[in-house]
Order: sequence, then structure tokens, then C-alpha cells
Amino acid sequence: MAELKPKTFLAGARLVWRQQRALWLIYAANLVLASVATRDPLARTAAILNHSLAGWRLVHGFDLGAYVELQLHPSMPFNGGRPVMVYSAMLFAIFLLFVTGGLLTAYYQDRRLSPGPFFAACGEYFWRLLRLMIYFTVALVPIGILAAVAGALFKKIDRESISPFPSWYFLALAAAIIAALLLSARLWFDLAELLAVADGEDSMRRTLGRAAKLLRGNFLALFWLYLRISLIGWIGFWLGLYVWMEHLRPEATTQAVLMSQALIVFWLATRLWQRASGALWLRQFEPQLNSQAPGVPAQPPAPPSTSLEPAPN
Repeated sequence: MAELKPKTFLAGARLVWRQQRALWLIYAANLVLASVATRDPLARTAAILNHSLAGWRLVHGFDLGAYVELQLHPSMPFNGGRPVMVYSAMLFAIFLLFVTGGLLTAYYQDRRLSPGPFFAACGEYFWRLLRLMIYFTVALVPIGILAAVAGALFKKIDRESISPFPSWYFLALAAAIIAALLLSARLWFDLAELLAVADGEDSMRRTLGRAAKLLRGNFLALFWLYLRISLIGWIGFWLGLYVWMEHLRPEATTQAVLMSQALIVFWLATRLWQRASGALWLRQFEPQLNSQAPGVPAQPPAPPSTSLEPAPN
């Protein structure tokens, strides 16, 4: 399988565009939960700044002294909403995990699902994907330990070296290695999620093993596919931040809000681009996957739907 090189880079982007309802569904959930999470801090901050000259210093430019003074205010406007922010983030993660089953089904079959089949797939695969998420969290522990060791070594080298360059060279190398490990882990579990949807396997440990074998035989092609999309996401995000910081006036709050929401949509789109490209790549090996599956054979992808019925994804 390693010699096959499916052209899925641009095809994945086109698939995300064709099924962009999934993007707007996830964005809408994020917007609603973020609005709920920030309502209390916004009200607390407005109650202070609406009757203070410090508001002008923050609206017409970032004044560090005014910001510190606001944080030290007795009413603690930024601390009151932290529990709600945490709960909102957890709810969004659960929602995203729930819709992943329907999303991957639609991407793998390359068709727009009507609401019934979409939410049926969401419910069918939710517990399998939840188990995979737990395994993924466990797999991140060694990478986190490695990052902590690298941070300690950076401080040691920086403290003992006469020149600052060795410590920063070490930091750049360590950051590149850790980023590669994180991307590889993300790719491994993305493949496992796709396999869970494709072949209907109930054992997630066997699914992870099959995903590891598939990744080992095609690592460079898949890693390069994910890396390109990640680079586009990071470059686009930083360009958006540059425009926001350098070309928007501090008092242009409407433009700043629109820019921030555009960056969120772009970031979500690049993540869905990775999932769609992975699903299309996996379909290239469908006969081999069906013959190797230890459980129930995968159902062949349904032909593109000709129905005009709108889908929630």
C-alpha cells in the first residue's frame, strides 16, 4: 500500500466545501457556548469600565497599567466566569466528539447525509470514539513528560552557557520534535477513528493496532498530507493576527470581532480539511481494508446522494 499516492490534498478541501454545513454547525455550537461563557465576565467588566476613565485607555489602545488595574479590582471581573468557561469548553469537546461519528461517515461515504442517518451515526460511534479519546489522552502523557524534560534542560543550558544561542537552538529542536510527535499521535488516532467508522470494529485496541500498521506503511505520505494542511492553518492564522494587530484601529471593535470570527472559521476548516483528506485517502485502500478487517466487513461507500434533502452537516 505504501506505493499508492492518492491525490487527496485538494480533494479534501473540495469535500469540506461541498459539505460545509458541518463547519457551520460546529462554528454555531462554539459561538453559542462562548457567548454563554463570556456573558458574566462581560457584564462585570462593563459595570466597571462604563463608569471609569480606564475604559477609554483600553478602547483606544492597550494600556498595560489599565489592564492590571482592572484585574486587581475588588469585584474580580475576570475570575467570576472561570467555572462557566471550563464547563462550556467541556461541553464543546463532548459536542465535537458526538458529531465526529456523523461527520466521518459523511466524509468516508462522500455523500450528504439527511438528519436521520447523520445523527444515527453520531450516536452509533460516540462511545467508540470516546474510548479512543481516552486512549489518546493516555498517549499524550509521555509527550507531556518529554516536553517538561526539554523545558528543564533548556533552563539548565541557558543558565550554564555563556552564549544564549545554544539554549535557543536546543529549544527550537525540542519544539520541532515535540510538534512532530504530537502531529504523529493526532494522525494515528484520526486513522483509528476513521477505521472505527469504516469497518464497524467494536474493539478500539484492535482498531488502534490496525491504524498503527496502516500508518507505519504509509507514514511519510500521511504525515506530509497533515503537515501541509497544518502549515496552511498556522500561516493563515498568523497572517490574520498580523492584519488585526497592524491594520485595525483599536476602536474598530466591529472589524475586530469579524476578524476574530473569520480566524475561528478558518481554523475549524483546516481541521476538517485534515479529516476529509484522511477519509478520502483511506477509501483508496478499501478492498485491502475489507480483507484485513478482523470484525464485520466494511460496507461499501454509498453512491453520491441525488436527494435535495438538506443535511445537518
